[in-house]
Amino acid sequence: MVRVTSDEINQAKQVRIIDFLDANHIDAKQEGRRGEPYYRLADHDSLVIKGEKFFWNSRQEGGYGVISFAMTYYDLKFPEAVKRVNEHEYAPVKHREEARANEPFRYPAHYEVKDTKKIEDYLVNERKIDPRVVEWCIKKDLLVQDRKGNAVFKWKDQEGKVNGADRQGTAPMDNGGYFKGMVAKSKEDGGFTIDVGKNPKKIAVFESPIDMLSYWSVHKKKVQDTRMVSMGGVKIESVNRAVMDLRSQGHKVEAIVSAVDNDKAGNQFHQKLKDHYGEKRVIDDRPKDVKDWNDVRKQRTAAPKRQPESQMGM
Repeated sequence: MVRVTSDEINQAKQVRIIDFLDANHIDAKQEGRRGEPYYRLADHDSLVIKGEKFFWNSRQEGGYGVISFAMTYYDLKFPEAVKRVNEHEYAPVKHREEARANEPFRYPAHYEVKDTKKIEDYLVNERKIDPRVVEWCIKKDLLVQDRKGNAVFKWKDQEGKVNGADRQGTAPMDNGGYFKGMVAKSKEDGGFTIDVGKNPKKIAVFESPIDMLSYWSVHKKKVQDTRMVSMGGVKIESVNRAVMDLRSQGHKVEAIVSAVDNDKAGNQFHQKLKDHYGEKRVIDDRPKDVKDWNDVRKQRTAAPKRQPESQMGM
């Protein structure tokens, strides 16, 4: 039988749940911008943590403190949970908070696995992306699978250094949706980027890597001399950065191709692009009659027939 001393119990009680998550590589997304933020686990999105309280909605279980959390999450008895918490060393709370605020981006390469079956199956069979596009991204080390089966889309700078990454789940969560997130500290004005052609003259912008790869799948032969950028939402900063980078490499940016979603946020951002860069320089290539370019790709894969060509004119 596992036994623990009162000193070990007191030591474990000093650890915050959020630091226990970090130490054990348990992914959680911060939510709630007003008041005290709370966290939702990536793998079990019905498990919510606020301060030192937690509640697992799908199981109708909850508790307070890191020991109780470890017991619930790992299905451990009390002494085993204490031992599990104390397996790791934790810096003083003040030092941890300062370090977290100031630390630079570090890509967690140790999360990667060599197997790519889950991400290939999801992207090709579920999202209908051209398998040649997926294979190309894997070969270029732009797309990898992590140990939780997520698809990881690497953001790389002009020197090929990773400065951020998107993560896309490949299996449904408790609520039926799929996990989406960015690696912490990813470059604010960065994004998943692919150059098609050696002399990019246009920048095509998208809201997600899957939209971008779907677009490329639809327009394989037409996308030429273009830098495709996934902004991770709608961020004019990412577009500005792409323009600056191309110019610093000696390229002339002739046009911005707006391939964002066909919804309120996408429409507003499309107008923002025109206001910022001028109407004549912005090419409207938003999807028609559907929300995004993955919907277009799925439609054309399900019912192959001739469709109007993109307005990119390349």
